[in-house]
Amino acid sequence: MGWFGGKSDTMKSRARELNSQIEQLEQQISDLEHVSTSRNATEIRTTLEETSPLPKDPILSNDSTPAELFPPEPDSPRLYNDQGVRKFDLHGWWQRLKKPDTAPEPTPNEKLVTYLAAGRNHGYTALRKETRVARNRLILLTLVLIAVLWSILSLLIPQL
Repeated sequence: MGWFGGKSDTMKSRARELNSQIEQLEQQISDLEHVSTSRNATEIRTTLEETSPLPKDPILSNDSTPAELFPPEPDSPRLYNDQGVRKFDLHGWWQRLKKPDTAPEPTPNEKLVTYLAAGRNHGYTALRKETRVARNRLILLTLVLIAVLWSILSLLIPQL
């Protein structure tokens, strides 16, 4: 960072970018207006190709399959036979075999996972605390069950 350099103003730089784009578009408009009065078809075609390249049409491109372009609707009537039973989709079955569902990838933020497990991030309950509460609850319920069984058996054994 230089000593005498000021901070770069993002608004001014963005305004300069937009102004240059506006100038380019105005230049294209003037070129198209000039060509529109011309009678030469090749000049019109070349100017149109230079000024505005056509967007790639996904239907005309060869890199995508028809199944990717037009997925079947989930409840389309053509997916069911005369009895109302869904037809077997061989292509969909094959695609599911090729790309099996994988487990979600581990989170890239290992520090957050560590904080959540250790209970050092405020607002989240620590996993250790949850396991301690569950363990204490199990011990308490076990003691209550033993006390209930002891009292029932102590009442029933003298009668036998």
